[in-house]
Amino acid sequence: MCRFLLYKSNSPILLADLLTRPAHSIIMQSFNCKLRLDMRRPMNGDGFGIGWFDEPRTQGCIFTSTLPAWSNTNLQRLAEKIKSALVFAHVRATTGDTATSESNCHPWQFGNLMWMHNGSIGGFERIKRRLQNELRDEIYLSIQGTTDSEHAFALFLNMLDSPATRVEFSHEELRQAMLATIAQLNQWLDEAGVEETSLLNFAVTDGQCVVCTRYITSADLDGASLFYSSGSEFKSEADSGQYRMVKANRREDVVVVASEPLTYERSDWLTIPNNTLLVITPRLNVHLHPIRDKYWNPRRRQLAC
Repeated sequence: MCRFLLYKSNSPILLADLLTRPAHSIIMQSFNCKLRLDMRRPMNGDGFGIGWFDEPRTQGCIFTSTLPAWSNTNLQRLAEKIKSALVFAHVRATTGDTATSESNCHPWQFGNLMWMHNGSIGGFERIKRRLQNELRDEIYLSIQGTTDSEHAFALFLNMLDSPATRVEFSHEELRQAMLATIAQLNQWLDEAGVEETSLLNFAVTDGQCVVCTRYITSADLDGASLFYSSGSEFKSEADSGQYRMVKANRREDVVVVASEPLTYERSDWLTIPNNTLLVITPRLNVHLHPIRDKYWNPRRRQLAC
């Protein structure tokens, strides 16, 4: 099980204030995660990736490496110099027999869209050929790695019109494409007779809005953990490594979504419910939408922070 983080704000933040400095930063989670479902392999050391957007958020950039995030000197150097108002970060733990390679590290980019995934598509090998056959040529040819996650991104792209050339998408377009992607995967898995559970915590952005999901193909089990926090500023308290989401006014100027909270203040973080889609609009409004398919269960116990 991987861990991921995304940050969207009205003003840039130094990457170190997300990736390395917080007491439970995503780098700390790469070797000391607390909430992953499978604790038999508590390390997320099979590579990492950082994606960010320059202003005016129409040019995304990605840095990946197969080295563990905690021992990559270049990551430490970059994090102390780069600022961005929209950041994706991911530390990887392989599932199945996928190789540890840069082409298999999240996030991925196609045109102006960026994507990452925490979880796995159960029985993916039984639907892989069918998925590939459905893709338009330019999308199929863009696949460089072997992961189910990148193929899910390709399927998502296939749900959109002209994803290679468009700069912006409405958040409603991205939301509908995400729902269509999950529905299509479920249909193929059902038709293939797959009984293995899928964990589909997806995140996508076009540099302006963000759509992410916490999803599991079960009406009873908890999905992989996912939380969000919003406020006026995410900042450090002195040099202690303790960060807070400051709520100085009623405006939402910062939204952080993470597999595990970056701080130990329980009041800073809200659990995203199971089988729920979260949208962050360009104006930083946060909307939660239940995914009401056959796995939706409003009475299911939710993981607490």
